[in-house]
Amino acid sequence: MDWPYQFLNLSQAEVHARRLSLDRYALYAQLSALIPIGLIWLYQTVNKSSSSRQKRDYTAVPSSDSFNTRKQGNGWSKLRWWLGEDVVAFGEVLGQRDQWAGGIFWAVWLLVLCVAGTGRDYMHLTKRFGIIAVSQYPMQYMLTLKSFNPVSWTLKLSHEETNRWHRVLARVTTFLLSLHTIFYYNYFIQNSILLAKLQSPVVIYGMLSFFGLNLMITTALRPLRKLSYRVFFVTHLLIALGLPLVLWFHAASSRKYMLEALGVFLLDIGFRKRDTITVETTISSIPGTSLIKIKVPVPRQRQNHFLRGVAPGAHVYVNVPPATRSAFRRKDVKAANNAAEVLFEFMFNPFTIAHVDQDSGELTLVARQREGPMTKGLARFASSPSPTAKKALLNIEGPYGAAKHFPALSLGSGFDRILLIAGGVGATFTIPLYRGIVAENPETKVEMVWTVRTAGEATWAVTENGARDILNDPNVHIYLTGNRSSAQEDGTGVGSGVDSAENPPLVYLGGGNDGAVALEMNTLRKTADGRVTGVPKERRTRPDLKKVVDEVFGHGPEERVAILVCGPTKIGKQVRRQVGRYVREGREVWFHNEGFGF
Repeated sequence: MDWPYQFLNLSQAEVHARRLSLDRYALYAQLSALIPIGLIWLYQTVNKSSSSRQKRDYTAVPSSDSFNTRKQGNGWSKLRWWLGEDVVAFGEVLGQRDQWAGGIFWAVWLLVLCVAGTGRDYMHLTKRFGIIAVSQYPMQYMLTLKSFNPVSWTLKLSHEETNRWHRVLARVTTFLLSLHTIFYYNYFIQNSILLAKLQSPVVIYGMLSFFGLNLMITTALRPLRKLSYRVFFVTHLLIALGLPLVLWFHAASSRKYMLEALGVFLLDIGFRKRDTITVETTISSIPGTSLIKIKVPVPRQRQNHFLRGVAPGAHVYVNVPPATRSAFRRKDVKAANNAAEVLFEFMFNPFTIAHVDQDSGELTLVARQREGPMTKGLARFASSPSPTAKKALLNIEGPYGAAKHFPALSLGSGFDRILLIAGGVGATFTIPLYRGIVAENPETKVEMVWTVRTAGEATWAVTENGARDILNDPNVHIYLTGNRSSAQEDGTGVGSGVDSAENPPLVYLGGGNDGAVALEMNTLRKTADGRVTGVPKERRTRPDLKKVVDEVFGHGPEERVAILVCGPTKIGKQVRRQVGRYVREGREVWFHNEGFGF
C-alpha cells in the first residue's frame, strides 16, 4: 500500500481549519485523561459512604506496590498480581507489567488521536504528534507533585505510586515528540531547506526542547540513577522549570498547556512551603552502626499537622537551609570552592518517621549513611566532638506516604492475620505500624520479622520514651545477619568481636534511673535487670522468608492475610515471590511493599 500522506499546498482557509482540528484533538487527548479522574472525584463527593468503603478496602487503583484480593474474583486477582511482576531485560528491571500494559494502551490511544481526521496532509500529521504530546504535559507534571496532587487525592495513591505512572506517560509523550521531530526533519530534507530551517529560532527552540527531554529520559534510566541520583534529580528539576518557557517560544499553540503545567508545578511548591518547618534539630549517630538519628521538636502551632495528623509509617523530606550548610561542609574544602554546598538547594532526602512523641512534641527520624552528600554531611555533623555542635537547623517537609491510604489493619477490620517484614532501617516504617495496630486492638494477630546486621541497629527502637518494649514482645522476631559488630572498641561504649554466647559484645544505651543499659550484639531479649539476652541461635542468621510466609498462611485457608514489607529491593522481591504462591491458590491477600532504593 502506498504511503497516504503528501506535502500539500493549502489555502488560508484550509490552514485555519487545520489549526482548529489540531486544537480540538489536543483537547480530546487532555480531557480523555482528566475526565475519568474527575468522574471518580464526583462520585466520591456525592456518595461519601461509597468513598469511605473504598478507602477501607484500598481497591481504588491497582499498583505494583499494593495489592488486594478481597471482594474480587480469583481470575481478576491473579491477573492483577501478574501485572505487578517486574519486566526484566539484560538483568535490568524495566518497570512492571501493568506499566507496560498501561503505557502501550495509552500510546495506542494517543496515536489514534494523532491520525484521526488528518486526511492526506503530511504536515497535519506531523503537527498533530507535537500538539497531542504537549497536551499531556499538565497531567505529566501533576503526577510528580508531592503536595498539590489531585490525582493522588482522588485515587487514594501516594506520591510514589503516582510517580511511577509519570514515568510511563513521560516515555509515551517523548515517543510522540520523537515522531514529531523525525517527521519535521524529513520534511526539511525532502524540500532541501534543512540548513535554512536550522537557523530559524522556532526550530532552535524545538531542538533545545527535544535535547532536554532526551537528557531527562537518559538520566532517569536506572543504572544512571544508581550512579548519581543527584544528577538525575537536578537535571529533572531544572529542565522541568525551563521546558515550558522554551516550548512557549517554539509553538504558540502549546502555550496554554505550558501555562497549566507550570501553574500546577508552582502551586505545588507553594503547598510544600506551607507544609515545611525550619527547626533546631538534634543529630546523633547510633554507636556501632552507620545509622543517624534526628530529633525534630515540632512547634506547638504545627503539631496538629506533624504529630496528630501523621499516619504510622509516614515520611518527611529533610533539607539543609543556608544557615546550616557551613557546618555540613567537609573540613578540607573551602567555602568558595564547595560545589556541594550549592547542591544542598536541590537536596530533599526522604526520612521515615520512626517515632512520634505526643507528650514532648518530637519526631524521631532514623536513616542509614549512604554515599550521597546529605547523609554523609549528617554523619560528619553527628560525629563532631563538641556536644553543642550536634544541634542544627533543618527544613522538615511533610508528612507524606501511602500509609494514610491503608485499610484499617487491627482485629475486626476484615483481616485475620497481619505480617510485617523489615530489613534494616525499613523498621522505621513497620515498627510505628506495629505499635499502632497493637495500640488500637491488642488482640490483633500481628507479627513482625526484622533483620538487622548488628544489635546496635536495633537500639533506636528500644530507647524512645514511652515506646512499647519491642524486645519483650513475643510477636517481634529480630534476626542478626552480621557475624561481627560494625565497630571496634573506641572508648565510647561500643564493643566488638565475634558473636558467641560465651563472650557477647555489648552496646551501651546509656541513661536510665538504674544506670546504663547494655545491649548484647548477639542477643536481643531484655531481662529484669535491663540486660538484653536470649535470642535463639537460629535467629543469628537470615530468616527463611519462605517459612515465614508459609507460617502466616498456615492457619487456615479461610483467613484473610495482610502483609507489609519495607527494606532493600531484594527482600521485597523475595517476599512477593512467596506470597504469589498463595495468591495463585485463591487466598485473600492484601500486600504492600514499601521498598526503598533506586
